[in-house]
Amino acid sequence: MAFEKTELELREFCDDDTSTEELNNIPLNQKLATTDANFFRSGLFYEIPVLLLDPVLAECSTQQLQPGDILISPGLENHNLYLLVSGRLQVYLDKADSDISFPIAPGECIGEMSLIEQRRTSAFVIAEAKSQVIVIPEDIFWNNFIHLPHAVRNLLRVLTQRTRKDNEVIRQSLEQRLRYEHLQKELAAAAKIQANILPQEIPLLPNHPQVDVCAMIEPAIEVGGDFYDVFALDKNTFCIAIGDVSGKGMPAALFMMRAMTLLRMSLSKDSHLESVLPAVNQMLCENNDECMFVTLFVGLFEVTSGTLTYMNAGHNPPFYSSKGGPFNLLEVPKGILLGINGEARYEVAERRFQPGDMLVLYTDGVTEAENPQRELYSVARACDTLQTAPTDDDITMVVKTLFNSVSQFAKGMPQSDDITILALRYRGHEIT
Repeated sequence: MAFEKTELELREFCDDDTSTEELNNIPLNQKLATTDANFFRSGLFYEIPVLLLDPVLAECSTQQLQPGDILISPGLENHNLYLLVSGRLQVYLDKADSDISFPIAPGECIGEMSLIEQRRTSAFVIAEAKSQVIVIPEDIFWNNFIHLPHAVRNLLRVLTQRTRKDNEVIRQSLEQRLRYEHLQKELAAAAKIQANILPQEIPLLPNHPQVDVCAMIEPAIEVGGDFYDVFALDKNTFCIAIGDVSGKGMPAALFMMRAMTLLRMSLSKDSHLESVLPAVNQMLCENNDECMFVTLFVGLFEVTSGTLTYMNAGHNPPFYSSKGGPFNLLEVPKGILLGINGEARYEVAERRFQPGDMLVLYTDGVTEAENPQRELYSVARACDTLQTAPTDDDITMVVKTLFNSVSQFAKGMPQSDDITILALRYRGHEIT
């Protein structure tokens, strides 16, 4: 066989007075140490005299494997013991791409469990590199090899090592599963906290009957970076805001809560947007080593006059409808996203609402939703959908119409971003 050594090769590593008989009694793992140093690492052939082992190996064959070749598949009958001569094998206990796996190094064997138990195989064994294995047929294993001196002891050692290795893999897998379950519980708690931070009351402004306001948010994962806020500053003025934080998951959620808190705190002390927004931006830039940022549309609505004073920091322009007419994009002043440049400047704009006028705010999870053909929902499609919304009914129907249209467009595609929609309709200052 290709891995055998000649007596001449062996003498190069022995004393000159070593006899042929002494050479024959040298353990095979020592004989092969020159080129197969790792071959007998597991000791399956440990201390078995070569004269006894050679006839057994003469009945065996070798098998060459290329990277990705499957040596053993689960659920099949196995009639061979495989001993890895060179290369690297990986055992997958669950499926071929499972994280639950362990390596087989040169000198280690595989397939012994199914031979001993006479049961079908239970794992994938796949070559991770170009490999060579010795194939020991079942009948040779039981009739010849197992009766050799030390063979049973060596096999028991192999089985013990394999059991320990399996137990360690299972232990690590269990630890990972427990950590995952713990993380899922923490994420669920964080999602609940995040949801409770957002306004949930129906109606959102019970003390301001002059307006109808409705919002809906659908995170892409447990916690996200989208947010909206609606809160009263006094009996005549309330704040309306929507934003989208960069990234997803817990970091985005924490940055979102920070942005919401700073906005609320700042407006409670100063109701002038032109001074509040730059201050919020500067505070978000501080200690922002992760370079996170947030888009924001924020407005102050005065219910007596129907005046919306607003500013925009890189957010999507909202849709505006005058007296139930067609929706169009509201012209918004340009402004850089919050959290990037502490010296950024922002412009303020104003729009006077008449009874029946509506404003629809949204995040890019709406316009950038994809269908199976990888097409975007788009601003144009959102605008067309709003034209068909029942604007004479509850403002909730406007939000639901747009949200349902996005869901139908996606046709079951995984949601890649949070979806947030916020709608406002002015009923007039005489409504009490």
